[in-house]
Amino acid sequence: MMSDADGAGVGRSHATMLIDGHEVLPALLADLRAAEREIHVSMFLFFRDPVGLEVAAVLCDQAARGVAVRVLLNQAKTAMGDPFSTGEKEMIDQDPNIDYDPTDVGPLCERLTTSGVQVYDTNIDYDADHPHADERLRSLAAQIRGAISVDDLHIDHRKIIVIDRRVAYTGGANIGAQYMNHAPFDPAVEAKAEAEAWELQGSREPWWKWHDSLTRFEGPVVDDINRHFRDRWILDGGPAFELAPWPAVAPPAAAPRGIGVASATVIHSAPTGEPNAMRALYVGLIASAERSIFIENPYCYHPAIAEALVAAKSARPSLDVTLVLPALEWNDNAFAHDAQQHFYARYLACGIDVYEYQNHFTHLKVAVFDARWSVHGSTNLNFRSLEDDKDFELVVLVDGPELARDVLARVRDVDVRHSRRFTLADVDGSVDGMRVQHRDPRTLLLVSRRVL
Repeated sequence: MMSDADGAGVGRSHATMLIDGHEVLPALLADLRAAEREIHVSMFLFFRDPVGLEVAAVLCDQAARGVAVRVLLNQAKTAMGDPFSTGEKEMIDQDPNIDYDPTDVGPLCERLTTSGVQVYDTNIDYDADHPHADERLRSLAAQIRGAISVDDLHIDHRKIIVIDRRVAYTGGANIGAQYMNHAPFDPAVEAKAEAEAWELQGSREPWWKWHDSLTRFEGPVVDDINRHFRDRWILDGGPAFELAPWPAVAPPAAAPRGIGVASATVIHSAPTGEPNAMRALYVGLIASAERSIFIENPYCYHPAIAEALVAAKSARPSLDVTLVLPALEWNDNAFAHDAQQHFYARYLACGIDVYEYQNHFTHLKVAVFDARWSVHGSTNLNFRSLEDDKDFELVVLVDGPELARDVLARVRDVDVRHSRRFTLADVDGSVDGMRVQHRDPRTLLLVSRRVL
């Protein structure tokens, strides 16, 4: 772990959690426009909608200026919306000014490459040769080949942006109109009703919006995030580029922004068949929590997480455990919601507080432990993110009480006010309670095969 020994902030990492698109997009665009040397973007999904095109335009302009711009995205999964459905096409149909398919990113990629941006697809053949890989990366590729069976089932789910090796972003938000935007949504108003009202008003953003985030980092952790981008870039066929250790490239021109933290540690996982680092991280943090646990996650149903939460609360009844999860009406995946509710009865029986966020889909992937440790990144708490042979993931584990308190104040304390709290009465013998306790047989089948 990196310690903060410099009161001036030169040797420490700083973090700012940007909540919802209206905080994320302006900050990201400003950092992209300020780039002088290089921009690295690794996005699971990068839609060709108004927001995607706005980001792409800045990348094209910067490449034309001579900035080295490297982009990784998954064309096949973007074309699908994702492995399930983001509702991208239906959402963009709300906009009377758009008459094209936003999930067809071929024209966007062509525009980027024509402007000098290097673009590689993360939907790759793991049996292919890796001409730019060193021995360590060739070994990693061999491990991946040995662990997976169908290439398309194993995705690079990370969301990483690194600018001049000075600023980095990671979190839950992809590049698209439901994740990033200019105008805030009202959490008290139903998303589609709000979008219809915006359309009638002639808004530039007549779409429903998700509750999501990216966390912006400065300091030594940026170099670690950039190294993980470089590894995946080379595995995807991109030419190697040199790495200079932070802060050798150039110190920031101004004092770092954000909250100074004691340490910021990158945790990552890949489908190698080795024990999943994300699962170990969460289970360990849950088991060691002494005072409080807060988790907000869109797909929270891996049994290892559920068992750890129940065990921690049962062993320490005074432990405050709060879960904020999506409600079915706004969830993009009914199977995932079914699996999520499977554990409610056990949670409530031991005193865990369970909330379902209303009006908008919460896609936040954040957790806080003992008001000190916070987790920021792409990891869902499902089988895809937490099994040993599924997806590529990356999070930053931050030791910083001030940042943790900020997340609790601006996420937990706000979101529970816009959520439905479940009680034991909601899982009793009523019809609704039976549905909570008895899952759809198709969901049970999928869960048993650990594919969700």
